[in-house]
Amino acid sequence: MKSLYLVFLTQVNNQQQVLLFQNTPQQSFSLPSTEITKEDFLSASIAGPKIILDSLKNIELQKFSFCKKEYLDMVDFDNYKYKEKYVWSQSSQQEKELLRHKRNVQAPLWTQFFNNCPLWNDDKEENFYYIIALQQNDLDYINSQQGLIIKQVNIQELEQNLQLNGENQKFKDLQNALIKNEYLRIDGRIVLHFNFKTKQHSFYDGSGFFLDTVSIYNGIFRRRYDNWNQYNVAQGHYPSEEIIIRADAIIMPGNRISVYDHYKWIEDVKLILKKAYENNPKVKILGICFGFQILTVALGGIVERMKYSFVFGNTPLDHKINVMKQFKLFQGIELKERTIINQAHGDEITKHPDFLYLISSSDSCKNEIMISKDERILVFQGHPEYSSAGMSMLSLASRLPSDKSTLDQVIKEVKRQYPQEQDSFHLNLCLKFLKK
Repeated sequence: MKSLYLVFLTQVNNQQQVLLFQNTPQQSFSLPSTEITKEDFLSASIAGPKIILDSLKNIELQKFSFCKKEYLDMVDFDNYKYKEKYVWSQSSQQEKELLRHKRNVQAPLWTQFFNNCPLWNDDKEENFYYIIALQQNDLDYINSQQGLIIKQVNIQELEQNLQLNGENQKFKDLQNALIKNEYLRIDGRIVLHFNFKTKQHSFYDGSGFFLDTVSIYNGIFRRRYDNWNQYNVAQGHYPSEEIIIRADAIIMPGNRISVYDHYKWIEDVKLILKKAYENNPKVKILGICFGFQILTVALGGIVERMKYSFVFGNTPLDHKINVMKQFKLFQGIELKERTIINQAHGDEITKHPDFLYLISSSDSCKNEIMISKDERILVFQGHPEYSSAGMSMLSLASRLPSDKSTLDQVIKEVKRQYPQEQDSFHLNLCLKFLKK
């Protein structure tokens, strides 16, 4: 399991220092941390607020100098207050504890901040760190919070302090990165993350079932040194010609609309993708759901509405092992004839370019996973990023409290949709594909 740490930096007499926290007088000082779990979609951005809410007394982003108006604009505060006063107050204590992270307005705010926060990770990609630079007024605010016990240590002494507390050598790499400002480098992969959110679907309003794909993808795929570029192409925010030609990767998620709907931005994105693939020989393109569909159409394929109304939840995939073995991407990976993936789509690819090879199908959809002959395109009709645990938590948040069913009944109903966790094979394949 991956771990996430928050590293708060301060300046004292021209020396950089790190804040260590003590939860109780019996515990040692340490960096505040949490595990990145499947309930977080394995996303550091989604997991980060757990540290704020559970270990740092729910400190408010609005009180910090690095809070931006764009983060606040993502949240419908009035709706949160209404839900808190008139809806969630009716919940049982068990329900409140279960959904405490989903119902706190600070969670989406901090998630937005973490999407843009400097990031460091170790070589094995097991430990991740968000590096947060504090001004004096930020430090004063933290110090004013009752119950927070902090100690400031010089960066040069960070590893030593953490070793004394029984930690291992894993912080040595972090200390060197802080001393040399390595965490500020963005000369690694140039990643273009396309977001297809229309404005009416871009607000956190406490309703529960809100899939923040921007943060899920950022927290899953972003790595140290990445030059990560977010584009909301559905609102006309496009990459420049220069960055398209220089990009190492383009990542595209799903969307609620169809690729054959009549929007100008859909035609624009198809041209961008065609140009990127034909003129940038190093770019890798990862397309998921709608991302798969718009890329396929851009390169000459066809997308149509499915015979079935909609596919949602766990779906078994049957893999063509002999085809997989022809590609370097699958070398060193345990290959199974059948895996489980999560689905949420009503359209499907009915015709694809000849250079895309089919490697996986399902009973409901023939073209589930495909790879290009040159291994620069990897596409999924399903959602490797949608963990069953994460989707279940969102479902619970949207259905509770219920005046018709008990908590146990709602949990049981949600489990019918996601009876098992999807195989890690799919997401691991995406991560391996995107490696530079």
